[in-house]
Amino acid sequence: MSSERSGFPSTVPTQDVGVSEEAVKDQLAKLIVSPELARRPVLRHFLSFVVEKVLAGRAHEVKEYTVAIEVFGRRESFDASKDSIVRIQAGRLRRALERYYASCSGHDLVKIEIPKGSYVPTFHKLSAPESGKGKAWPEWGGARPTESPGPTVAVLPLVNKTNDAAQEYFADGLTEELTHALARYQGLSVVASYSTVQMKNERAGAREMAQRLGVRFLLEGGVRRDVDLIKISVRLIDTATELQVWSEQYRRELKTVSLIAVQEEISGKVAGKIGDLFGVISWRMSRESLKKPPGSLNTYDAFLRYFHFLLSLTSESLTAAFKALEDAVAEEPENGLAWSLLAHLYANNHALEYFQADTSIETATAMARKGVVLDPENQLAHLILAFVLFLQNERDAFFREAETAFTLNPNNPASISWVGWARALYGDWKPGLALLAKGMQLNPHCPGWYYAAPYFDYFRRGKYPEALEAARQFNTPQLFWDPLLLAAALGQMGRELEAQAEVERLLALKPDFPARASFLITLYAKSPSLIEAILDGLRKAGLKI
Repeated sequence: MSSERSGFPSTVPTQDVGVSEEAVKDQLAKLIVSPELARRPVLRHFLSFVVEKVLAGRAHEVKEYTVAIEVFGRRESFDASKDSIVRIQAGRLRRALERYYASCSGHDLVKIEIPKGSYVPTFHKLSAPESGKGKAWPEWGGARPTESPGPTVAVLPLVNKTNDAAQEYFADGLTEELTHALARYQGLSVVASYSTVQMKNERAGAREMAQRLGVRFLLEGGVRRDVDLIKISVRLIDTATELQVWSEQYRRELKTVSLIAVQEEISGKVAGKIGDLFGVISWRMSRESLKKPPGSLNTYDAFLRYFHFLLSLTSESLTAAFKALEDAVAEEPENGLAWSLLAHLYANNHALEYFQADTSIETATAMARKGVVLDPENQLAHLILAFVLFLQNERDAFFREAETAFTLNPNNPASISWVGWARALYGDWKPGLALLAKGMQLNPHCPGWYYAAPYFDYFRRGKYPEALEAARQFNTPQLFWDPLLLAAALGQMGRELEAQAEVERLLALKPDFPARASFLITLYAKSPSLIEAILDGLRKAGLKI
C-alpha cells in the first residue's frame, strides 16, 4: 500500500526523522519471523495490528478497548478493570522486543518499541553500534544465539542423496515441513528455516552449527529415492554432548501417494516423537532438571519438574513439582502455563490422593481458567482445563475445551491420545479408542495409564481376559490404580488367589481405599454400570467394600 493511500507520509509523524514507511514494514517483517515471535501468533498479531494502525495514520485508534476487541477477540462488553489480557500481552510483547534488540545482528535499521503506559508503537532509526549493542554475530542469514526458557531446535537442510539435482525440491520441502510441524509444539523454540537454509552444504560440526544458530538440538537427515520408493532418514543431535539421542528411517512407496502427502506424514510423525509432551526432548530435559538444587530453579526448570512427575507419577516427584511451580507463579504471576501446570498438580492430587493438602478441585479449576486467560494460544493449558472439567464430570464444558485444545495442534500425539482417552471414558468408545490408538502410534513411548481406556472398554463388555491384559500394560505399580485394575479383572475371572494378592498390594498403597473406592473410581469411570462391575470384581477379589 502506498503512503498516499495509507495516509502515512514518507516519514512517520512524531517518530524519528528519516524513518520511512518501507523501513518500518521491513523491520516488522523481520520481527514476526524472529525466534522471539515466530512461535507466538498472539504477539505477532498484536504487533502487526498496532504498527499497521500507526502506518495508516490511525494511531488514535490504538487503545486498550480496541486492541481487546480486534486482536484478542473480546466481546463489545469488554471491561479492562476485570480483564487484563491487553496489559499482560503488552508486557510480554515489550519483553520480546527487548530480547530481540539486545541480541540482534547489527543490521537492523529501525527499532520498534511499545512504550510503557501506551500501546502506540514508536519507530527509531538505529545506527550500527546501537543495534545489538555492538555485538558482531556472523553474517550468515540473521539467526543468532538467543536466550530461550525452553529447549531450542533447528532443522538443518536435509541432504539430497538421490544424485539427481531435480529432486532437491523434495528435500527442501521436507525441511520446511519439518520446521513448521515442530514449531506447533509450544514447548520448543524452533529456528526459522530462512536462517537454517543459509547453512546448506556446510561442513561445520554439530556444536559449531548449534552455536551459530543459538540452539541446543539439531535435527538432520537425508533423502534417497528409487523409481517407486523413497527413503528418509532423520536423527536428533544433542549438541551439549554431541550425542545422537534419536533416529529413525522411513520408507514409502510412491505408487499410491504424492510427494506432498509423504512430506506431511513424515514431518508429523517426526515432530510428534521429538516435541510431544512425552517425547524425546521432554524426557531428556526433565532428567537434567533433577540435578539442580531446589533453590536454583527458574520457571522453565519448574516446568521440567512437572514433566518429570508426569513420567514418574510418584509422590516425591509431585512434591518437588509442587514446590517448584508454586515458586514459579510467585515469581512470574503473569505466566499462564505455570498456573496451568500447577492446576494439573492440584487436580492430580485431588484424583489420586497422594497426600493430604488443600488442593481442592475448585482451586484447580480457578488456576486452570487463569492459565487459559493468560495464555489463550497454549494447547497444554486448554488440555489441563479440559482435564479438570473431566474430573468434575462437566461433560459439555469438557468437550468444548477439548475441541479448542485439539484445533491448536491436531497432530500432537499427547493431545490426540488424551482427548481420545477421555472421549472413550465418557462413553464415546469407538471414536475415542480410535483417536487413542492413533496418538499411541505417533508416539509409542506413551504412559501406561493410557491403557485404562481399553481396559474399561473390555471390562464393560465382560471381556475380562482382555481387560486383564490391558491392566498388565497399565504397568504403573506406584499408583493404586495398578493393583485395582488387576484385582477387579482377576476377581471377575474367579482367580481368587491372584486377586487377593492384588488386593493386598492395593491396600498397602492406599489403606483407606475401601472407604474411598466409589469416589475415586467415579472420577474416571463415568458409566454407573461400569462402576458397579468394577466394584463387584473387587468384592469377588476379597475387598470388603
